[in-house]
Amino acid sequence: MKTTILSLLLMSTLGMAQQNQAVSNTEVSPQALYNRGVSAMNRGDVAAAEKDLRAVLQAQPQHPHARYALNQLLLNREKFAARYRENMMKQTKIAKVEYVDASVAECMESLTILIKAATEQKFSPNFIIKDPTGRLKDKTISLQLANIPAAQVLQYIASTAQCKIVYEEHAIVIDAK
Repeated sequence: MKTTILSLLLMSTLGMAQQNQAVSNTEVSPQALYNRGVSAMNRGDVAAAEKDLRAVLQAQPQHPHARYALNQLLLNREKFAARYRENMMKQTKIAKVEYVDASVAECMESLTILIKAATEQKFSPNFIIKDPTGRLKDKTISLQLANIPAAQVLQYIASTAQCKIVYEEHAIVIDAK
C-alpha cells in the first residue's frame, strides 16, 4: 500500500515537473517581447505594443530601448493609432471602383461600403469630410479602377477634389482647405 501511494506521489510530482518545464519553454524572452512590441507599434496596434513593452520593463526595468519606446507610444498614442487606420487602407484591396460624376460624399459612402465588404465588416474607415466653405459641393469625381488598395482610391479622389487626407485615431478626414 505504501509503495502504491509513493508511486502515485512520484508520478504526480514528475507530471507537475514536466508541466512546469513546458510552461517555462513557452515563455518569451524580453528581447522577443520588445521586438514584438515595436512591431505592434509600427502596425498601429497600440494595446498590444503597450502590453509587450510593459512586460519587457517588468522583466528588465532598466531596458533602455523598451523604456524609450513605451514613452514614445504613450506620448504619441493618437499618431500610432492613426497608423493602424492608414495601414488598413493600404492593405485592403478593392476589386472594382466605378464613379461617374459622383460627389465626394457619394464616393466616400461607396468606398466605405467597398472597404467593409473587402474586410468582411472588420474595418470601417470612418470618413469625415471637412468642407466649411462648401468648396466640394459642386466637385464631381469620375473614376474607374480595379484591384487597387483602398488608400490609392482615396488618394485619387482627394487629388481630383484637391483635398488633403488626414489619418486620425478614429477617422480619416478629407479636408477641403
